[in-house]
Amino acid sequence: MCGRARCTLRAEDVPRACGFQRPLSTIDAERYRPSYNVSPGSYMPVVRKENTGTDREPVVHCMKWGLVPSFTKKNEKPDHFRMFNARSESVHEKASFRRLIPSCRCLVTIEGFYEWKKDGAKKQPFYIHFQDERPLVFAALYDTWQDSEGRVLFTFTILTTRSSKELAWLHDRMPVILGTKGAIDAWLNDLSSLTFETVTQPYEKSDLVWYPVTPAMGRMQFDGPECIKEVKLKPEKSNSISDFFSRRGTPVKSSVRKTCEAGTDQDQSEIIADHQSVEEQKAFLAGLEPDTEVTEEVLPCINEEHNLEQCGTKRSFENKDKKALDSQENRTEPKPSISNPSIDPSNESGSNRIYSSDMQMKKKNKIHAAGDKQQTLLSYFGRS
Repeated sequence: MCGRARCTLRAEDVPRACGFQRPLSTIDAERYRPSYNVSPGSYMPVVRKENTGTDREPVVHCMKWGLVPSFTKKNEKPDHFRMFNARSESVHEKASFRRLIPSCRCLVTIEGFYEWKKDGAKKQPFYIHFQDERPLVFAALYDTWQDSEGRVLFTFTILTTRSSKELAWLHDRMPVILGTKGAIDAWLNDLSSLTFETVTQPYEKSDLVWYPVTPAMGRMQFDGPECIKEVKLKPEKSNSISDFFSRRGTPVKSSVRKTCEAGTDQDQSEIIADHQSVEEQKAFLAGLEPDTEVTEEVLPCINEEHNLEQCGTKRSFENKDKKALDSQENRTEPKPSISNPSIDPSNESGSNRIYSSDMQMKKKNKIHAAGDKQQTLLSYFGRS
């Protein structure tokens, strides 16, 4: 968890956010300043137990965010950024936190917190909150420290745990959210009803939502409703040649082509329909090579006049061409007859004219036959 949060609740509203049905006493409430951009070193309202004679009553105490252990030297300047978070998995191992678990547990109430998504040198903040806008309650520990002038300072740290499955894309850590009344009561009053490990588990419910906000809120001085205003992220631009061509059409999947070429009892159209989109089916039926981009330039059968049903399958193309060729070969042309009475067969010049006419007819028939056997555009694509 990053060290930024939204805490605009009034101090008197904090008890109800924590599940209390009655008002609670407040301590140092005048030090608290509501803010959309709270950072360590700021005062925030915290619910803790106060010793009142023989009993311990809950109170709202405004403390500074960022733990300063009680054993810190009195003449040392406190650094609230050193311990504004505490890892719940290791609090039992560190002296700064271990001694606080039995009697110095507290609740921190905020409306939302911020987390940054790192993308190289760029960082994009996101605002995380409950979908119904109810306040979040965090598990925390507090301590007291006395400076060289005898002034007592109350400070706290927020416990963190591993990130939930839904938030793992954003960050590997998140605050310990006490999402039920039972968890809140157990953490504040007595952990005997629930184990420490149970309370500090990641919050996995789907009512925790988020959206991007302005990077300007990264400055601690930036405050106001603009901090939580949703912004639209610009799509990432790509100038690679492969991306340019990929936007022009849909590649043909080679796996489906291999299945059809291998030869099965299943009809090719059924195989294609099972594995390909409409555009990819058209590309395969047109005989394009695998991973060829489907565009109007390379796929003539995809237009307003030739839809998928009219293009047919690869096998139907071959059958149509074969039938056309067979019909051309079986067709007989009538032999030319000599009907010109002025031509004498015994005349040499007349024989030459008859021979020339016969050669012209044969040549014409040869050209016509060659034209009949010429491949059509659809058959060319069909036999690829």
